[in-house]
Amino acid sequence: LRLKIYPEKCTGCSLCAAVCSARLVENFNPSRSAIYAESLLPEKLVIRPYVCVQCDEHPCVESCPVQAIVEDKALGIQVVDKNLCTGCGACVEVCPYNGLRLDPVGNYAIKCDVCRGEPRCVEMCPAAVLEKVE
Repeated sequence: LRLKIYPEKCTGCSLCAAVCSARLVENFNPSRSAIYAESLLPEKLVIRPYVCVQCDEHPCVESCPVQAIVEDKALGIQVVDKNLCTGCGACVEVCPYNGLRLDPVGNYAIKCDVCRGEPRCVEMCPAAVLEKVE
């Protein structure tokens, strides 16, 4: 289970980040979401969405000094155990896809858990930027 991104379709509306943060922290706060869009202006008129793509390599898992990124066996994905995470940022630094970030309020890494199998960002995106892939 993972998300596929079609970055060329992204308009930068950030609806995905709003709906993600509402689920994760019960508040509309895109800085606390597991997905975000970055504008590459002024160099290019490009907006690039970033989210964990549940890659096969898992450098985030290997980099975590406290083994806080664990497999959710039911979903077959890697997730952050917030109780173990120290917020050191090692996983954020090694992710080649910019798919993790540190919560600006809590002391833990934020990583997409594909909404436990029903990704709301996929449902809500008006430009079909994201696709759930099993």
